[in-house]
Amino acid sequence: MQPRIERYKNFIESQFIDSLLWNQDFSMDHLSEKLKRKISAGQFKKIIFTGMGCSAIVSDVIKGFFADQQIPIYVDVVNDYDFDVLVDKNDLMDEKTLIIVSSYSGHSQEPIHFYHRVKTLTKNIIFLTSGGQLAEIGRQDDISVIYWKLRNPDREYPLFHVPQYFCILLELFFQLKILKTNYQSELVQTKEFLRGEFTEEKIGSAEKIAERLRDREIVFIAPPKWYVSLLKLADMHFNEMAMVPAHRNYFHEFTHSEVAVFSDPPRPLAIVLFRDSDNDPYIQAKMDRFIQLMTDKKVRQNMNITLVELKLDQGNFLNKFFSTLLYLNYVAYFLGVYSDVKSRELISTAAGNPWYNQSTIQKEQVCTTKPSHSLAGAI
Repeated sequence: MQPRIERYKNFIESQFIDSLLWNQDFSMDHLSEKLKRKISAGQFKKIIFTGMGCSAIVSDVIKGFFADQQIPIYVDVVNDYDFDVLVDKNDLMDEKTLIIVSSYSGHSQEPIHFYHRVKTLTKNIIFLTSGGQLAEIGRQDDISVIYWKLRNPDREYPLFHVPQYFCILLELFFQLKILKTNYQSELVQTKEFLRGEFTEEKIGSAEKIAERLRDREIVFIAPPKWYVSLLKLADMHFNEMAMVPAHRNYFHEFTHSEVAVFSDPPRPLAIVLFRDSDNDPYIQAKMDRFIQLMTDKKVRQNMNITLVELKLDQGNFLNKFFSTLLYLNYVAYFLGVYSDVKSRELISTAAGNPWYNQSTIQKEQVCTTKPSHSLAGAI
């Protein structure tokens, strides 16, 4: 088994659920009092997050959660630094907009480039990081910095910690008076719900789903709420951990375009359909029709197609989100065991950010554990 898969298994089994209550692992010591007063006074009606990969994923979850809870602050997420066509420049300049530049490593260049472009437009900027270049720029330019202080962080795969990132942001926004509650009681309930739900039988069903998806190219499709908050993260787990090709789209958009390639696929394909019990009657009927269309084995062209339906019927947003995410983590784990692919370090290399690279991590570990010769001699 690949080392990342072993660590993944350990996280899923021993940390995922508990991390829902690890919401104090951050520091606001470097948040300016002036900006803190602005936030607490309710000045900001829009938050624009910018970041890449996992550093931005939690922003999408927050966006979906705020919409679900009808929190009167609009959240936008920009996964690039060339924002001219991605966000209205007037929004960036608006005194009611707060910019949060997010990079867990502090070394991703796109958020840094975004900052250098946006700093001439507004002073309402916060860096969200664990350190690195971004923290240094914060010190040099006197920009407010909020630090992640995660326990047991996996340096190579921070996507493990999205549940904790999310809960930290709820606590952070509560302390800043953006939220009226930190949802602690709801998260306690969700934690207990997950403990009861994930039996050996439930985990076994995830392994069976992984077997059905094995050696197939996968597309995730869902209504907007779950496309925004969940599918990008699911995509990331399947691509980075299982290392199987996975894509995503809105359910309705998929049926208007991409479904055409399922006409008579020459290679095995799979659809994972996310069905929310709160869907309106139109989408429920359309999903029924779609499932029948794709699973009718009397149709020869369907023989190379697998469809998996995941039902989100666990009650509130938090139960649905974390239950489905944990289930997908198990599916990705089993797929990762099947595929047994060794990482080529493509993410860190392509992104130009060696901070995530195993060779960098190992070198730093050697440096921090190597004893000082002078001290050894003195002893």
